[in-house]
Amino acid sequence: MTPKSPMESRRMGQTGQRSEASGMTALSTLHNDPTELLNALEQLEVGLCHYDRNGRLTSWNRHFLDLYTELDPNAIAGRTLEEIISADAVLDRWVTDPATECAETWLERRLSRHRDPGAPVLIHDRSDRWIEITEFRTAGGGLLSLHRDITEAKAQRKHAEDQTMLLRATLDSMDQAIAVFDMRMTLRVWNARLLELFEFPEHLIRVGTPVSELVDFMLARGDFVERDREIVLNEAIEYLRLERSMISNHKLASGRILEYTFTPMVNGDVIMAVTDVTLTETARQGLAESEERYALSAAGSNDGLWDWDLRREKIYLSPRWREMLGLAQEDVSDNPAEWFSRIHPDDVARVTKQIDAHLAGTLPHFECEFRVRHADGTYLWMLTRGLAVRGEDGGAHRFAGSQTDITGRKRAEQQLVHDALHDALTGLPNRTLFLDLVRKALARLRREPDTRFAVAFLDLDRFKIVNESLGHVHGDDLIVATARRFENALRESDTVARLGGDEFAILLEEIESKDEATRLSESLHQSLASPFRLGGKEIFVSASLGVAHSDQGYERPEDILRDAELAMYRAKERGKAQSIAFDSEMRVWPVTPLDLDSDLRRALERDEMRLHYQPIINIRRGKIAGFEALLRWFHAERGEISPIEFIPVAEETGSIFPLSQWVLRTAARQITEWNTARATSDELEISVNLSGRQFARPDAVSGIIDCLEGVGLPAHLLKIEITESTLMEDVDRSTEMLDRLKAANIKICVDDFGTGYSSLSYLHTFPIDTLKIDKSFIQDMSSNYQNLEIVRTITMLGQNLRLDVIAEGVETPDQLGQLRALDCHYAQGFLFSKPLSAADMTAFLAEDKSW
Repeated sequence: MTPKSPMESRRMGQTGQRSEASGMTALSTLHNDPTELLNALEQLEVGLCHYDRNGRLTSWNRHFLDLYTELDPNAIAGRTLEEIISADAVLDRWVTDPATECAETWLERRLSRHRDPGAPVLIHDRSDRWIEITEFRTAGGGLLSLHRDITEAKAQRKHAEDQTMLLRATLDSMDQAIAVFDMRMTLRVWNARLLELFEFPEHLIRVGTPVSELVDFMLARGDFVERDREIVLNEAIEYLRLERSMISNHKLASGRILEYTFTPMVNGDVIMAVTDVTLTETARQGLAESEERYALSAAGSNDGLWDWDLRREKIYLSPRWREMLGLAQEDVSDNPAEWFSRIHPDDVARVTKQIDAHLAGTLPHFECEFRVRHADGTYLWMLTRGLAVRGEDGGAHRFAGSQTDITGRKRAEQQLVHDALHDALTGLPNRTLFLDLVRKALARLRREPDTRFAVAFLDLDRFKIVNESLGHVHGDDLIVATARRFENALRESDTVARLGGDEFAILLEEIESKDEATRLSESLHQSLASPFRLGGKEIFVSASLGVAHSDQGYERPEDILRDAELAMYRAKERGKAQSIAFDSEMRVWPVTPLDLDSDLRRALERDEMRLHYQPIINIRRGKIAGFEALLRWFHAERGEISPIEFIPVAEETGSIFPLSQWVLRTAARQITEWNTARATSDELEISVNLSGRQFARPDAVSGIIDCLEGVGLPAHLLKIEITESTLMEDVDRSTEMLDRLKAANIKICVDDFGTGYSSLSYLHTFPIDTLKIDKSFIQDMSSNYQNLEIVRTITMLGQNLRLDVIAEGVETPDQLGQLRALDCHYAQGFLFSKPLSAADMTAFLAEDKSW
């Protein structure tokens, strides 16, 4: 039977002649009525004990014994703490790690607190039970010790801390900026996105920051143009004091457009949520008068809904679905056949195949773009998404989803393709489109050997004089007027293209003989016979023209265009204003002081090749994300030789492969060295260009993998850059090669995107990671609206396809600002650094710059 505690029985001093007579006497100094005090102490959920001035236990309550069940109540009265702790049962419980802490050490640590009371101390046993002990000196020199089991409270506190950390992590991962203001208009809570979105300095964002300081910072930065401080501040306070939710938009000085949502809380605080809607708002403002721009700004809230009951074969089509197609309620029944009857005949098989695959479970979700007939007979492009609802057996019994009008986006893509393939000044096809047309003519020639065509290369003879005399504006006028005359002088089956400057190319198709090509060439000369009126003056212009015929066994379009250009130069040599047909004697390499082929084969042996590195910047972080490796040849006699001069020779002679292997190994070693001192999450990537001739080699992929394994560079840190034209020369081969690269975890970048192939279908066909926007669009982006729209469209295209986008040729802060506003991922150009040697780039990295 467990005896009552000394406090409960009030048997003070009956356990022996202790100092201070008894525990009752010790406690009586605390209150005039000790009986009531003791009864109250027995009711506390706190263990209580008393030591006299000699450190001997005199009194305790029942809860004290409940906490320390290993104590023998009959054997502890009058004992010191040392004597109590020395018991085996106590040591077994409280000395949690006998291997590293003996009983004496634990006791000494505990007693040091015992001798210096006043602050709580925590102890815990082997079962991880926690007890908080607080001790106080009494008036009689004794020690009053309070013991409280805080195991559950500690667990709850830990849980609360974990929840707080989870909430903070959740806030910081949100794409929205969040801020909570109290009734005094001061900041209480925020997330990391707030500093990033507003570019606030860290010292400004703290608990208690008045909203007035935030407003003053934004005013100083110019975020409120020509607005009085008091008006802006009063407006901000008015939003924060609203008793209902409210949404407002605001444009910062940087051009970024933000959407604010103010939501009041019950306790009087206000939550401000800020979303970056720059892209959406820019698209909406710029395209407001067309259906395309309306679709981009309202796509999220204007989807048509459908719900297909597969068991009953009935489909529900929402009013918005019918409205999108100009249909009334009575125009559409609940039969699914009504829907399929409106799909364009060319798209039905593809849509049906994808729906069947999803319902069968082989596709995780249904997502398809196809054309649907409007009530007026036209076809609109729709993006339809859906998900099947399945029973316990896995079979689909319901199929529901949405329909979004993407006609505007499709038109924008078509415009992008047109702009990428046509000359901005004249509207004529550019070099890329012209070469594609010649490629098709060569393919047709292989199928139908009796067909003939010719390619003419034309250069204006006096164009430089016009530019220097009348200025570039009138020079452009002359180019446009010349293009129109050429178009009028040729047949509908012929194609005129502007290659750049004053150079034109003409594809003469379906010609019967070389004489016919000569007559067409003469008509071009004749079209220039009459003068042009420019700047109030009459200008006479002639042209030199070279013609290459299709009967020379050409395999590539570049070859026939090259021969036509050689013939044109021969015409200039003979006095200009002439037409010369190409013959094989013209195909002679220019005489140079050295044989490039021979020197190229020895360049590596002579250590004449160097790699320069140009940084690629993560615009969102403002930090270096990686580098592009660029090959340079420093010849012992000729000095630096341009890659434009020696790369074609290397491809022609086959020395491109050992050169490329050297580039890969050298770049891989260098990036591995730079990454040695960097965290895994901050590792740099290296981009290496792959030429068309090297890409065509069957052993190209194995050669790349061998280089990586030899150096030890992880494959995911290598990015191979390939041009669009290279990929499209042989789609099947390219698909196989790219799949092998992806299987090895190597990334793929399409170089000079926007200037190449006419079809964007390869973006879905090939496993691409990155699009690199050609620098010609970036350099003229600030003054050329069309180029800005092309960059915007490519960026949005990359975001929609979950591809990284790199803007190449960034040279000014304005260009960087525009790219930031478009939310472009990465940038590269002289604004950040020109290509540098490895040593110089190592020093550049050490500066740890931010942009």
